[in-house]
Amino acid sequence: MHYKAGSIGKVLLARFDHGEQIVPALLDLCEKERISSGWFFLFGALAAGRMVTGPKEACLPPEPVWTDFSQPHEIVGTGSVAEKEGAPSIHLHASMGRGKEVLTGCIRKDGEVFLVVEALVLEIAGVSASRKQDAKSGLELLSVD
Repeated sequence: MHYKAGSIGKVLLARFDHGEQIVPALLDLCEKERISSGWFFLFGALAAGRMVTGPKEACLPPEPVWTDFSQPHEIVGTGSVAEKEGAPSIHLHASMGRGKEVLTGCIRKDGEVFLVVEALVLEIAGVSASRKQDAKSGLELLSVD
Protein backbone atom coordinates (compact mmCIF):
# COMPACT_ATOMS: atom_id res chain seq x y z
CA MET A 1 0.00 0.00 0.00
CA HIS A 2 1.13 3.54 -0.78
CA TYR A 3 -0.61 6.54 0.75
CA LYS A 4 -0.28 10.08 2.01
CA ALA A 5 -2.70 12.03 4.22
CA GLY A 6 -4.04 15.37 3.06
CA SER A 7 -7.06 17.58 3.55
CA ILE A 8 -9.93 18.78 1.41
CA GLY A 9 -9.08 21.91 -0.54
CA LYS A 10 -11.49 23.38 -3.08
CA VAL A 11 -14.90 21.78 -3.53
CA LEU A 12 -16.47 22.11 -6.97
CA LEU A 13 -20.07 21.40 -7.89
CA ALA A 14 -20.49 21.09 -11.65
CA ARG A 15 -23.11 20.31 -14.27
CA PHE A 16 -22.18 18.88 -17.65
CA ASP A 17 -24.76 19.31 -20.37
CA HIS A 18 -26.22 17.24 -23.21
CA GLY A 19 -23.67 16.45 -25.90
CA GLU A 20 -20.52 17.17 -23.86
CA GLN A 21 -17.87 14.46 -23.62
CA ILE A 22 -17.57 13.72 -19.90
CA VAL A 23 -13.85 12.86 -19.71
CA PRO A 24 -12.56 15.93 -21.60
CA ALA A 25 -15.07 18.12 -19.73
CA LEU A 26 -13.82 16.85 -16.35
CA LEU A 27 -10.23 17.37 -17.48
CA ASP A 28 -11.01 20.94 -18.63
CA LEU A 29 -12.65 21.72 -15.27
CA CYS A 30 -9.66 20.38 -13.31
CA GLU A 31 -7.22 22.25 -15.52
CA LYS A 32 -9.17 25.51 -15.23
CA GLU A 33 -9.33 25.16 -11.42
CA ARG A 34 -5.73 23.89 -11.20
CA ILE A 35 -6.68 20.64 -9.49
CA SER A 36 -3.98 17.99 -9.90
CA SER A 37 -4.81 15.88 -6.82
CA GLY A 38 -8.44 15.07 -6.12
CA TRP A 39 -11.45 12.81 -6.14
CA PHE A 40 -14.80 13.14 -7.87
CA PHE A 41 -18.29 11.66 -7.81
CA LEU A 42 -20.81 11.92 -10.63
CA PHE A 43 -24.26 10.81 -11.70
CA GLY A 44 -26.62 11.41 -14.60
CA ALA A 45 -26.78 9.77 -18.01
CA LEU A 46 -24.54 9.07 -20.98
CA ALA A 47 -25.91 8.75 -24.52
CA ALA A 48 -23.11 6.74 -26.07
CA GLY A 49 -19.50 5.82 -25.50
CA ARG A 50 -16.96 3.15 -24.84
CA MET A 51 -15.60 1.60 -21.66
CA VAL A 52 -13.22 -1.11 -20.47
CA THR A 53 -15.33 -3.80 -18.80
CA GLY A 54 -12.53 -6.03 -17.58
CA PRO A 55 -9.40 -7.84 -18.68
CA LYS A 56 -9.64 -10.61 -21.30
CA GLU A 57 -7.55 -12.90 -19.08
CA ALA A 58 -6.33 -12.77 -15.48
CA CYS A 59 -2.73 -11.91 -16.38
CA LEU A 60 -0.32 -8.98 -16.35
CA PRO A 61 -0.20 -6.83 -18.31
CA PRO A 62 -3.95 -7.06 -18.89
CA GLU A 63 -5.53 -6.88 -22.32
CA PRO A 64 -8.70 -4.76 -21.99
CA VAL A 65 -12.19 -5.84 -22.99
CA TRP A 66 -13.77 -2.82 -24.73
CA THR A 67 -17.55 -2.47 -24.64
CA ASP A 68 -19.37 0.12 -26.76
CA PHE A 69 -22.78 1.49 -25.84
CA SER A 70 -24.93 3.45 -28.25
CA GLN A 71 -28.12 4.02 -26.24
CA PRO A 72 -28.59 6.26 -23.19
CA HIS A 73 -27.60 4.68 -19.86
CA GLU A 74 -28.01 6.06 -16.35
CA ILE A 75 -24.59 6.47 -14.71
CA VAL A 76 -23.08 6.59 -11.23
CA GLY A 77 -19.32 7.05 -11.20
CA THR A 78 -16.31 7.98 -9.16
CA GLY A 79 -12.65 8.55 -9.81
CA SER A 80 -9.36 10.21 -9.05
CA VAL A 81 -7.51 13.21 -10.39
CA ALA A 82 -3.72 13.09 -10.58
CA GLU A 83 -0.98 14.87 -12.50
CA LYS A 84 0.45 13.37 -15.68
CA GLU A 85 3.03 15.22 -17.75
CA GLY A 86 2.15 18.55 -16.14
CA ALA A 87 -1.62 18.31 -16.67
CA PRO A 88 -4.57 16.76 -14.81
CA SER A 89 -5.32 13.12 -15.57
CA ILE A 90 -8.50 11.34 -14.49
CA HIS A 91 -9.33 7.71 -13.79
CA LEU A 92 -13.11 7.26 -14.01
CA HIS A 93 -14.97 4.08 -13.07
CA ALA A 94 -18.73 3.86 -13.40
CA SER A 95 -21.73 1.61 -13.29
CA MET A 96 -24.33 2.27 -15.96
CA GLY A 97 -27.75 0.84 -16.52
CA ARG A 98 -30.45 0.76 -19.18
CA GLY A 99 -33.46 -1.40 -18.42
CA LYS A 100 -32.02 -4.65 -17.09
CA GLU A 101 -28.63 -4.15 -18.76
CA VAL A 102 -25.81 -3.10 -16.43
CA LEU A 103 -22.27 -2.18 -17.46
CA THR A 104 -19.46 -1.49 -15.01
CA GLY A 105 -15.97 -0.43 -15.91
CA CYS A 106 -13.50 2.31 -16.79
CA ILE A 107 -14.53 5.14 -19.11
CA ARG A 108 -11.24 6.25 -20.62
CA LYS A 109 -12.33 8.89 -23.11
CA ASP A 110 -15.62 8.28 -24.96
CA GLY A 111 -18.77 9.11 -23.02
CA GLU A 112 -21.29 11.63 -24.36
CA VAL A 113 -23.59 13.26 -21.80
CA PHE A 114 -27.30 12.57 -22.29
CA LEU A 115 -29.36 15.42 -20.79
CA VAL A 116 -27.13 16.06 -17.75
CA VAL A 117 -24.33 14.74 -15.55
CA GLU A 118 -23.76 16.35 -12.16
CA ALA A 119 -20.39 16.11 -10.41
CA LEU A 120 -18.75 16.90 -7.11
CA VAL A 121 -14.97 17.38 -7.32
CA LEU A 122 -12.88 17.46 -4.15
CA GLU A 123 -9.35 18.82 -4.32
CA ILE A 124 -6.94 17.00 -2.00
CA ALA A 125 -4.56 19.57 -0.52
CA GLY A 126 -1.17 18.53 0.83
CA VAL A 127 -0.85 15.54 -1.49
CA SER A 128 1.03 15.44 -4.77
CA ALA A 129 -0.70 12.75 -6.87
CA SER A 130 0.66 11.61 -10.21
CA ARG A 131 0.31 8.73 -12.64
CA LYS A 132 3.45 6.71 -13.32
CA GLN A 133 4.03 3.77 -15.63
CA ASP A 134 4.26 0.49 -13.71
CA ALA A 135 6.51 -2.10 -15.42
CA LYS A 136 4.77 -5.14 -13.87
CA SER A 137 1.15 -4.25 -14.73
CA GLY A 138 1.83 -2.16 -17.82
CA LEU A 139 -0.59 0.45 -16.45
CA GLU A 140 -0.19 4.05 -15.34
CA LEU A 141 -0.75 3.74 -11.59
CA LEU A 142 -1.45 6.38 -8.97
CA SER A 143 1.59 7.60 -7.07
CA VAL A 144 1.38 9.91 -4.06
CA ASP A 145 4.09 12.07 -2.47
